Amino acid sequence: MASSPKAVQTTKTAADTGVSSAALAEKIPAIVWTTDLEYRLTSLSGSALMPLGLYAENCIGHSVTSLFAGTRALDAHCGAAAGQSRTFETEISGRDLQGRVDPLRNADGKIIGTIGVGLDNTDQLVAHRALRLSEQSYRSLIEDAPYAICRCSPNGDLLQVNRAMLEMLGYSESDLLVRNLRWDIFAEATAFDEFLLRLRGSAACQGFDGRWLRQDGTCVSVSVGGRSARDSSGGLSYLDVVAENVTHRKQLEDQLRQAQKMQAIGQLAGGIAHDFNNMLTVIRGQVEVMAEEMLASDPFRPRIEEVERASERATALTRQLLAFSRRQVLQTKILDLNSVITNLNQMLVRLIGEHIDLHFLPAADLWPVKVDPGQMEQVLMNLAVNARDAMPEGGKLVIESSNVHQGRVCLDRDRTVEISDHVLVTVRDTGHGMDDETKARIFEPFFTTKQAGHGTGLGLSLVYGVIKQSGGYITAESVPGQGTMFKIYLPRTNGTKEETARHAPTPVPHGHETILVAEDDESIRQLVAGFLRSHGYHVLTAADGSDAMEILQQHGSRVDLLLSDVVMPKMGGRELAQGLRRKMPGLKVVLVSGYAGDPERTSGWEASRFVQKPFSMHHLASTVREVLDADHQNN
Repeated sequence: MASSPKAVQTTKTAADTGVSSAALAEKIPAIVWTTDLEYRLTSLSGSALMPLGLYAENCIGHSVTSLFAGTRALDAHCGAAAGQSRTFETEISGRDLQGRVDPLRNADGKIIGTIGVGLDNTDQLVAHRALRLSEQSYRSLIEDAPYAICRCSPNGDLLQVNRAMLEMLGYSESDLLVRNLRWDIFAEATAFDEFLLRLRGSAACQGFDGRWLRQDGTCVSVSVGGRSARDSSGGLSYLDVVAENVTHRKQLEDQLRQAQKMQAIGQLAGGIAHDFNNMLTVIRGQVEVMAEEMLASDPFRPRIEEVERASERATALTRQLLAFSRRQVLQTKILDLNSVITNLNQMLVRLIGEHIDLHFLPAADLWPVKVDPGQMEQVLMNLAVNARDAMPEGGKLVIESSNVHQGRVCLDRDRTVEISDHVLVTVRDTGHGMDDETKARIFEPFFTTKQAGHGTGLGLSLVYGVIKQSGGYITAESVPGQGTMFKIYLPRTNGTKEETARHAPTPVPHGHETILVAEDDESIRQLVAGFLRSHGYHVLTAADGSDAMEILQQHGSRVDLLLSDVVMPKMGGRELAQGLRRKMPGLKVVLVSGYAGDPERTSGWEASRFVQKPFSMHHLASTVREVLDADHQNN
């Protein structure tokens, strides 16, 4: 191809430097080519030919498509032949090539072909792809992290946020990015200031506890960490913040602390009730004996009866303490709760007053449950009293029973249990209701919203303890101004329902049998022994189990019945009964206790002969007589 004047001038200039244009083209780290208007290669040079496996002599005279595969390169040459500069990308021998094609003109400016330059772009493209992959990986790491991550200015303006932060706070990205971390996200602005102060003091901060506000106004507990980036002058440039939602963990920790507190208070309450029960047993017993010996016209009899009523109220209080501590032995029976509620109706009417309407909605064919009828009455009475106090101006109290085949019980915000075949008792009122803060604490011991002197704070703790000890669940739903609803779930049981009707007490008959009384409390021991002797029994007394064994061994006495406290020093009532029964297989046993610290102590045959302290002397004597008579009938 003839050289144009312009090309000749270029050659002359190159010659002036002592380098030919051909040698110069061979040194260019690219490939340079020209074509005619039919797109046949007229020249091909450049130092990049060899790495691409190309040889000029094999290509010149051939179509440009033999050098560059695909239509993009041909289209670019067509555009250049039409007077427009074009670029294209192609691949040669596994290498990426970035090409540019321009019109080739003669001295008159007429287009006589095309001229192109191609650069091996492989390394740059690989680096760019690696950078893009790294950026994608980094963004994926941030976006897919289970923690809220954001970048903000030192004054709290949000600059970047990840998906977890959007989900945690309930915002869209556009809405969140216009927020300020200090004023809009931290529930307390002073907490952000403290967090920022820590970051100013060190490059990083971890484990900062705080609360963040969601878009709906609710709060989440967060554990915040972060680091500060500084500019060339040492000032804060921006903050990178990471926050973990620890709301559920905080709730679990609160539940654990509450359970530990309840356990500690329960142990304290049980211990106090046990000791108090011993004193009440003496008080009630002595009052009974005095009342029995007094004439009806005795002027001191009303005072004795008042003491007796006070002791009964104290007994009810200790039973609440025992039920709360779950140390009370439940006298369970298989029964129909409809019958229990029906029998209690009249008492509830008197309890809540005429200004409150009481309605009972029993379910037909209600399943039987196994509970302590007396304790269930206490549960219903406590709920009724609470409802009465919530309706000082009057209202409605509804008690409803139903069967639940399958259901879900929400114990609190984060805990639910699946149940099947449970009996549900619902107690709802139209009172003033409770807010969430009060509702969260109603089952706590000694917590009460009543005025001083009007409540012990044990009522709902008793309810909770009895239901839990019976294997059930209790929940509370309430809205201020709209009343309260308690739901009690008790597991269905199989078996024949037992009669729960109460019978009038009968006179206690006298006896002549020998009874061994083992009791570590001297006052109770003397009281019981004296009462039984006054009813004709021969009584031996012992301060504990070991003492009882020695008395029998020394005197060789024949004992018809053992009346023993469950928990005594040296040897308890259960161990004493077992030891005596080996020597006297027909021995009858009645156990008494203020609480059952060890459930095994009152299990099996012993549980059917158990008397709870503080007990009535007449009840104790009647139990003794029943046990002895049963022994005689069996013989």
